[in-house]
Amino acid sequence: MFLNWLLGKGRYPYLGFLLLTTAVFSFFALRIGGGAETESMISRDEAQNRNYAAFRNAFGSDEEMLLSVTHPGLLAPEGLRFLDELTKEIGGFGGVRRVYSLTNASHAVPSTVGAENEPLVPRPFNVPGVSQRVLSALDDNPKLASLLISRDRRTAGITIEIDDRAGADTSKSGVIDALRGLMARRAGEAELHLSGIAVQKHDVAEFVQRDKTFLVPLSMLVLATMLAITFRHFSGVLIPMAVKVVSVIWTMGAYAMAGYRLNPITALLPPLIIVLSISTSVHLYDGWLQVPEGSGDRVARILQETRRLFLPSLFTAIATAFGLLALAVSDIPAVRQFGVFGALGVFVSFGLSTTLVPVALSFFSPPRTEKISSAIVAVRRLLSGVAHLSTDWSRTVLAVALVLSLAGIAGMTRIRNNTDLVRFLKPGAPLYRDTLFIDRNLAGVYALEFMVSRKDGRPLTGPEDMRALEALQGVAAGEGAVADSYSIADVVRMIHKAETGVEGTGLPENRADLLYIFDLLSADKEQPFLEKLMNRDLSVARVSVRLHAIGTAEAAPLARRLLDRGVGTLGGRYSLTPTGGFYQVTQDSNRMVRRQILMFTLALAAILLSIHVLFRSLRYTVIALIPALVPMLLIGGIMGYSGIDLNVGTAMIAPVVLGLVVDNTIHYLARYRGEYREDALGAVMRTTTGAGRALLASSLILAFGFGVGGFGSFKPTVHFSLLAGGAMLAAAACVLLVLPACLVLSDRPKGGSTG
Repeated sequence: MFLNWLLGKGRYPYLGFLLLTTAVFSFFALRIGGGAETESMISRDEAQNRNYAAFRNAFGSDEEMLLSVTHPGLLAPEGLRFLDELTKEIGGFGGVRRVYSLTNASHAVPSTVGAENEPLVPRPFNVPGVSQRVLSALDDNPKLASLLISRDRRTAGITIEIDDRAGADTSKSGVIDALRGLMARRAGEAELHLSGIAVQKHDVAEFVQRDKTFLVPLSMLVLATMLAITFRHFSGVLIPMAVKVVSVIWTMGAYAMAGYRLNPITALLPPLIIVLSISTSVHLYDGWLQVPEGSGDRVARILQETRRLFLPSLFTAIATAFGLLALAVSDIPAVRQFGVFGALGVFVSFGLSTTLVPVALSFFSPPRTEKISSAIVAVRRLLSGVAHLSTDWSRTVLAVALVLSLAGIAGMTRIRNNTDLVRFLKPGAPLYRDTLFIDRNLAGVYALEFMVSRKDGRPLTGPEDMRALEALQGVAAGEGAVADSYSIADVVRMIHKAETGVEGTGLPENRADLLYIFDLLSADKEQPFLEKLMNRDLSVARVSVRLHAIGTAEAAPLARRLLDRGVGTLGGRYSLTPTGGFYQVTQDSNRMVRRQILMFTLALAAILLSIHVLFRSLRYTVIALIPALVPMLLIGGIMGYSGIDLNVGTAMIAPVVLGLVVDNTIHYLARYRGEYREDALGAVMRTTTGAGRALLASSLILAFGFGVGGFGSFKPTVHFSLLAGGAMLAAAACVLLVLPACLVLSDRPKGGSTG
């Protein structure tokens, strides 16, 4: 009744409602472009976030930036002047809290009254012997030197601390833009490189915006071209493209209305929805083209095809949505958002396909019998050959599928769980080059942060406390991926050496000497070592373990080893808590992989249940499982053999793609059940040749649509897109070969029913 009204009196009210609603959603969808974010990439693990919040409250942000300066005469007067000019200019940027470099650092030296602070670099810079004095000071303070200059003394580091307090004048993005402007102006005078967690987040946001601007139009162009090649009718391009555009606008408008911004994961939503919205509209349009002439007027033809395809299309939408909704069990907000709004987009596109496509087709004259072109003849011959292959060689087809599946399983054992923030970017990206340069020349680009406190709650003001911190740093020093480590014990040792004037002096042996050093540090506001390394009441100390540019495959076990060995070294008197931004990334990566099994299991169970509800046949349900799993095993094998890591991006492939690969299975089984006349061979021939073109077209369009993501800025995005596209092609082969072979071999004609 509804379709009869919709295709009659309801056409214009429906189109008016569609235009009005689309205009409203467009208003919100266009506002998403205000800036991408990366905070939603961090999980919502309560204990982990509580520890990180305590760390930031005690020591401030750990998202410092590092600008490296490589100058041919770095320690000569001209090099020191250049470094000093940069340090002062950066310190004047709005939003910068502090800047540390060789030219504004100080160190403790002996004096007649004990230790006193002295600039590490004497002024003026052109005094005789300045280079030798600086080198001598650096050699006397190796820990300080490792923070400020490379071992070959040719590259200096400028550490930039952002003012992230409420009311800061300039955003981090503004500071980074100002720094890069400075680098461009001074590029001819020295080699400059910039990196840091804040820079990575800034560049990720820029790449997200770039991908959104570039990939969505490219997806539209590619899919429009594929539709034109497939149908060679103007309406065959216009109608499915209209469904795509409206689906994207409605879904992204709802996303914006929910208060979300794009992130590296949800940046895939627009091209994903464009791809997902194709299947039902292609099947409806292809079915409309194939209705024989004389089957009634245009409304009757449209009603006939819409009713025939409604249930299979509904259940394909349910299967795809279940695959996406399985991502909602992730504790990473970006992944949950991707799953929930991806599923919403699936249902939006289904609703539009089953209403907008029929309404749009009602404005076109019923198609004449298609002109038999060489291309159509070739497709029909291909489908006929495929049907014969799947029926005449059914056991061979299944044997090949089994061998490929076993090879895929073997390849899956090689997959490594690894999130590498730097190598997510392509090698040509400036941040990629800058980060690896800094990592080679200065003291690491990442840090595992540890908070140390006494279990009795007392301040860490005893000599035994400093020795405990030193012992913990000794544990870290034995690890190859560790560049260096820093704690208040390093500063205390430097000052105590200056106080005693004795070379090789260790840590203070009595509490009074240690408290005196803390008083000196509290009074020195120019070099706030104390507040960066201990909290205000001196009850919590920070040990920062600087790491080289490694991925979580190395960082996660390293963090566990440091924690286990650290607890053993500290004994029962101290508490040791790992934290920091990079530590969160390592933990999130592991949790994502552990939950992938749950996500895939939920998706598979929900999809099989929907198939069983549709066909009410255990045999169909079991048979549908085979062409669904084979492509997944193949993709897993490809990941393992090609060295593609499992990370937040690629971990989503299995549950997302599983729902998609089942779509054609449902359409094939629905058509097969209608064609079955106690003869599986004949039913397969009629089904493959009748529904094959739509199955091939939708699979190719999906594959090419996903393939557009191969031009993305992030390797996980590229891998997700190309692997998903490959899965679509593998799924098409399985539906047209493996599924019919299973149907033929399991046929029980004497039973009188296939269901």
